[in-house]
Amino acid sequence: MNFGDILVYLADIVLLYILFRFLRHSRAIHIRTSIGPQWMIPVIFWAVAALCFFNYTGVFRWIQTIVFLLAGGLYMRIDSGLSPRGIVMFGRLHPYEKTFPIRIDDRHHCVYFTMGKAKVPVYFLPEEMTEVRAYLTKHARAAKRAKDRADAERAEARRNTKEKFLSAGSDLLAKGKQALRPRTEMKDETSGNEE
Repeated sequence: MNFGDILVYLADIVLLYILFRFLRHSRAIHIRTSIGPQWMIPVIFWAVAALCFFNYTGVFRWIQTIVFLLAGGLYMRIDSGLSPRGIVMFGRLHPYEKTFPIRIDDRHHCVYFTMGKAKVPVYFLPEEMTEVRAYLTKHARAAKRAKDRADAERAEARRNTKEKFLSAGSDLLAKGKQALRPRTEMKDETSGNEE
């Protein structure tokens, strides 16, 4: 086993960790939706598994084949939709606190949310839109209130820290002036004696 094999094994571990995390987020989904052709990624994983099986030998061959077969199977079970903690797309959780503003478009049967600087649509079936609206009203508004409370607490903490810093600075400045005052008075007295 050489250094390259170790790097590949580490990459396998990271890949499986990410997929298991995505699977955990998918299990929390209450309202599921279908986003794009989900069969493509597992097919790619399984094609890589076949290539690993036929191109490599020894333990490396078996480990890579098993990892990519497992990765394809895990990805098949990953879903998208709405969960209590946020919007899940292909297993990746986007917390409600980071997706504001969320806009529901009944005409196109989708929910738009902000991911970075882009607005991303998540499409639902027309008959699910009332359930989606009620679910988002309950969970996203609670998350928005919690985010607003946390922002207010952070702002208050910043304000308190700033006030403490300013009061400590003004106290230090007053002490500095007091410490300098006797020296200037002494200079005045000594300069008066010289005349």
